[in-house]
Amino acid sequence: SPTSVFRVRQGSIKKSWDDAAIPNHQFRCRPWGRPIALWLSFVLILCTGMFGCGPRVPHTIAVIPATTGPELWEAAHGGAETAGRETGFHIYWNGPTREDDVARQITLVERAIDDEDAGLVVAPTNYLALVGSVRQALSKHIPTVVIRSSLPIPPGQGLSYILNDDQETGRLAAARIGVLLGGKGKVAVLGLDATGPRSILRVRAFEAELAKGSPEISVVEKRSGSSNTAEVQQTAQEILVDNPSLNAILTLDVNATEGTWAALVALGKGKKVKLIGCGQEVDLMAAIPHGEIAFVIAENTYEMGFRAIQEIAAQRR
Repeated sequence: SPTSVFRVRQGSIKKSWDDAAIPNHQFRCRPWGRPIALWLSFVLILCTGMFGCGPRVPHTIAVIPATTGPELWEAAHGGAETAGRETGFHIYWNGPTREDDVARQITLVERAIDDEDAGLVVAPTNYLALVGSVRQALSKHIPTVVIRSSLPIPPGQGLSYILNDDQETGRLAAARIGVLLGGKGKVAVLGLDATGPRSILRVRAFEAELAKGSPEISVVEKRSGSSNTAEVQQTAQEILVDNPSLNAILTLDVNATEGTWAALVALGKGKKVKLIGCGQEVDLMAAIPHGEIAFVIAENTYEMGFRAIQEIAAQRR
């Protein structure tokens, strides 16, 4: 039902793609290059809506990501297209070219509403900015699925969510860092975002898991992130210079991971300080076999896109 909550649990993190036993409803990711297995749990809740530039094909579902281009969202695009073919819906895919372009995303959502598309799938760029537009879509009886990042609107009345389990992300990161550092060391966290709850949930779970499983690992610094990779690189360099005995850095999103990776390379610390990243870009995956990135926790955005379309199709039957 539109208000149901489904949990997809992830088992463990592996550095090789062996056929380890995976509990029910887990997903196995197979990134590019040399295999690396990273699973991530996420919570499912669903909603719809659509946008457009010109006449729409009948039975169109609009899918509006936070931005276009990154592998994170191309995977969601692939999942949506696959589900669209299976359910008989045309997928209209469009989004901002920058993740901080909130105005553009609002415009695309409002176009979908004006075109009265069969459904709307949106990955919000901001925790609050899209609330009015999503409420408008619901008032027009457009089924809406919000993926990856939540909004301060309860599910129901045509609104559903498919969300990453950010607390599990934090726990997975802490468990892996505990192994990498042998239970002792200093860690910094980069990529906090005060505009929404996702990064806060990750960090709280990360610190709680460290306290439980690796109490001799301390978090010495926590810094905000940015959608500008160059700015993140500068912040990461400051952290590394100010903390010469730092053992690891946890980055909370793909921009933070890419900026920190660049900082480590620039300062010649790529193999001395362990980088544990969140995100899923081809270049990040390619850096793992070379030891420049210890591991990456990837969200299953393909499944999010796929299930969002399935939910809308079910509501439209």
